[in-house]
This record gives sequence, structure tokens and C-alpha cells, in this order.
Amino acid sequence: MLLDNISRELVTEVVLKSRDEKGRRMPIHMVHRWWSRRFVATYRLILGAYLFDDEKRISKALDTPKIMREYASGKTFFEPFAGGGTGLVEAALAGFNVYGIDINPVAVITAKASLLLVTYGLPKNFENKLKKVLTNVKEKTRDLWEFNGNYITYIFITRKYVPTWLSTCKNHYKVMLCSHCYRIFETKSMLTAICPYCGKQLEITNKPIAEPPPEAPDIANGWKAFAIELRKCVNTKCKKKYLSVAESTELASWLQYTAQKARIYSSGLDEILGDISSIHEANRLIKVNMKKATDIFAPHQLATFIAYAETLKKIVDNNKEKLLFTVALSEATKCCSLLAKWYSPLGECIPAGGMKALWVPEYTVITNPLASNGFKTLARGTLISAFKAQLKAMKYVDKVGGVSNIRSTVVLGDALTAPYPRSANLVVLDPPYGKFKSYASLSLPHFYSLKILDEFLDIEISRDLSLIENKELMPGKEDFQDAWNLIIRRISEILHPDSRVILVFTTLASELWEKMLRPFKLHNLYPTAVYWVLGEAPSALTTSKLKGIHLIVFRKSKRQCRLHTILDEPIKVASNVNSIDESLEKKSSESLMSALRKLYNLN
Repeated sequence: MLLDNISRELVTEVVLKSRDEKGRRMPIHMVHRWWSRRFVATYRLILGAYLFDDEKRISKALDTPKIMREYASGKTFFEPFAGGGTGLVEAALAGFNVYGIDINPVAVITAKASLLLVTYGLPKNFENKLKKVLTNVKEKTRDLWEFNGNYITYIFITRKYVPTWLSTCKNHYKVMLCSHCYRIFETKSMLTAICPYCGKQLEITNKPIAEPPPEAPDIANGWKAFAIELRKCVNTKCKKKYLSVAESTELASWLQYTAQKARIYSSGLDEILGDISSIHEANRLIKVNMKKATDIFAPHQLATFIAYAETLKKIVDNNKEKLLFTVALSEATKCCSLLAKWYSPLGECIPAGGMKALWVPEYTVITNPLASNGFKTLARGTLISAFKAQLKAMKYVDKVGGVSNIRSTVVLGDALTAPYPRSANLVVLDPPYGKFKSYASLSLPHFYSLKILDEFLDIEISRDLSLIENKELMPGKEDFQDAWNLIIRRISEILHPDSRVILVFTTLASELWEKMLRPFKLHNLYPTAVYWVLGEAPSALTTSKLKGIHLIVFRKSKRQCRLHTILDEPIKVASNVNSIDESLEKKSSESLMSALRKLYNLN
């Protein structure tokens, strides 16, 4: 295998492919936009370099994973911290049997759904089934989303102030809400506009600067509704319209009435979902009086989720179908929650994700989860968007080699106590790290939407998110070292001489590197290679401004192995194409090498 001795040219190629991949994930990884994803090129490098000695074949495998299937047959890829399943899915595409563990039920459902498409494909007549489900749910919730015969896509809401720039039309006209008379009009002006109704001049901004209309009703725990976007659909054509509560007293009354009706329909959810006060990263939510799990969603959305769950219980009886319908709802909650932000220049919402999942916007929209006309999406991040992503993912699987027919297992549990495979050829360890206290908190809206489904479908969701958080393995916890040591020991017991373990990690602190590496030495796992590659896209999620990640390759041995390192060259290449801090990345590599020299007595 070449995994112990990859050339600088191949590592550099992976860095460049990761740069190109950024923001354009492969369709199979868009079934659920799990907030944390490694680059596909990194996994394909690991998989190909384990199977092949020829760099040209590894390079080809970066684009064509099916060429690995013949050589991966019968081999097992294992991830004890599987996350959303990027590694598991890539290994399955390459022909490995895969085994993953994760403590977060949202991650497990995400991984299982993607693996279903790779290993089995879409269930028979799935498109017809999903059309039937959506038609039934739309009928059940019609009175919540239709106003005067027009279909509502977004309800604009605010906690305090509203913008003047409400949205954007396809012809680049700005949709304006006058901050004086609260009438809606369109303009192509850049900085200021004159209201054609009251003649007043107003600033064009998507920042919340104006008082909401006095007619705006309070419809969701302090959120006031001040306008709607709706569609008048005739056959396949849908015309977009906007209406403010100041322009229609009927609209203000209708919003208040339907919110109350939705609250009644979803009244039992407070007890089922509980509060969020014990969740580690929920402080920002609690400060704005979002204390209950139901406060994360609008009443209209909660009622729609219940209608969706009731419909699935009646229509869907196949577990594979159930899984795809489940992950679709979880994916939709990125936009169909009050934690999504509205972005006027685009005229659509920005999904809640990562740390931003817990930043409550000043104003946003209530996205209609059912906003579609047949298979045409009428709003961003809806159920139909999620189903179209599944169909697109299936086409991608067919394109890159078709269904792989390998064995896949994803276990909901923690890496300390969950069962491991009997043996593993390739183990990737990508443990959580960062400044925050909990990864599980970042899946907040997904977790609670799935708990609603769990009441009807029994989809294996934990009853309490805080219990998941308490079991998360985080380097800052007092018991981390003992737990991490046990995990490395368990892994060492399922390895054979040709097995390899790859630790995926980065930090600037030598002490933390030592903490992470010490159990490997204790259990006779010796490093054979260290590579630097690009990690996730830039965010405040990582330990610092570091944008790279280290791949440390280990093998089970009773003697010191020769250590091969490729660090500075890929960092330099990345600094030329990405805005990374080269000196900071090198400092992280130096800290790692210092820890390795100390623990393994390297020269």
C-alpha cells in the first residue's frame, strides 16, 4: 500500500481538488447538508492509497471511486465518530464494507439514508409514494398556508425591527417595504428610494432599522408577522406576489387566526419535546426567550410537521422509505425553523447550520415546508427540495458506479461502549474538537423535528439531547483521557498487521497533541506517515483560524516505524490558492511533530 509513503505531488493534488470541491459537495453528500463535512478528495486519497501502490491509479480513484471496488471487496472501513457519514459513504462507493458509530441520532439517520442509496438504491415506486405523501399533507394543512386562494411560501416575521429591502425579484428589482406607510413596491434604485404611495424617501437596506407595522400580529412567542410572499399558480406557472399587513386588515386577522389554530393542533408538543435549558450551547436562545423546544419553530411549521408524521404513519410501511422521508424532514428544518436567516439580496433564506444554528436573527421568515407546485420548488430548503436532492444523489451513484451491494452498519451509541466490528482494515478517527462545549447542540432544530416523527414512527431518537451531550467525547472534559485511551485500546484489538488507523486532527497546542497521541503509543500503534490537507471550509467552529487538518497514519507494531512526512509543500500550495495563514498552519505541524518526537523518541 502507498498510504505509508504518499508523494508530495499526490497530496498537493488532493489539496487542489479540495479547493475546487469547496461549496460544491458531491450530490450523494447533499442528501442532508450535515453542518460538518470533510472533503471527498481526502477520503478517496486514504482509501485509494490503502488499496494501491500505483499513484496514477490513486489519482484516477479521486474522480472515479468505482475502480477501487475489485480491490476493496471483503475489506472493512470503520469510523467510531462517523458524523454525517462522508467517510462511510465514500468507502461504500469504493467497495468497502462499512461500519460506523455516532452518538448523535441526526448524524446516524443522515449516514444511514446516504448509505441506503449507495448500497441498495431508491425503493421501488418511491417517487409516486412521495407525491402521494406531499399531496395528502398539503390537503391536511391547506387552511394554514392558503390566503384568498393563493399559496403562501414565506411569512415575514420580526422580534423587534424590520428592513426596508424585503426581497429580490428575478429581474433584479428590489422588493421594498416602506418604513412610513408600510406599502410594498419595487425599485431598481441602489441606496435610497421614493415610496410611490406616500412620497417619502427611505434608505434601501436589508438591516432591521424600522418599527414593524402597528397592525403586525404576534403569532409565535414574541415574533410579529408583518408581510407574506405568496404564489398564484396556474398549471405549472406561479406568479410571485407580496402583501404587508398594513395593506390588508384581512391578512393581519388571518395570520393571527391561523397561528392560534396551528397552536391548538400542536398543543401536545410542549410536553413531548420539553425545554432546552439544560443544553450546553443554548444560551443565545434562552436570552431571547426561546426556552422550549417548540419555540425553535413557528406554530404553522409545527402543525405541518405533525400532519406530515400522521400521513407517513398511514401511507409509509417500508423501513427504507421511512428512512428517506425521515431524513428529508431533518434536512428541511435547516430552513423551516426560526433559526434560519432571511437574506433580502437573494430573496431566500439562509439555512441554519454549524454555530449559526444557534444565532437567533432579528427578523426572518416562516418558511412553508410544503412550498412546491408539483416537483417545482417555490421556497428554499423545503421538503420537496430534500426529496429532489435524494433523486439527484441516486443519479450520481448510478453515474459513479451504481449500487455497491456492500455490507453497511451504522450504530447509534458512543465509541466507548458500542459494539465494534470483529476486525477492520482501515480505521479513520475524526474526533470532535473546538472551543464549544457540545457538537450535539448544533443539530438542535433537526433533533426536535425528528422527535416529532418519533412519536408516530418510532425512529430511534433519544428522549433528551442533554443526555447525548453528556456522553460526547470532548478534549476539555475531565474524563477525556481515560475514555480516549479505552477507545484506542478497543481499536488496537481489532487490527491486523495490514490494518491502518488514520487520526484526523489539528491543534496549535503541543499538550493537546500529546494527549491525543499518548494512547497510540501505549497500545503499540506507531506512526508511519503524517500529511497536511485542507480541512473544512473556514468557520468559527475549529480551534482557531486553522483551515488545514493532519492525517496521521498508524500501524500496529512492536517496533518503531520509519516516519514519512509531507507537510510544508501542501501548506504552501494551499496558501497560494486559499486565504490561509501559512505560518499558523506550520506552527500546528511543528506542534504535532514535537509531540511525536517526544512520545516516540524520534530523531
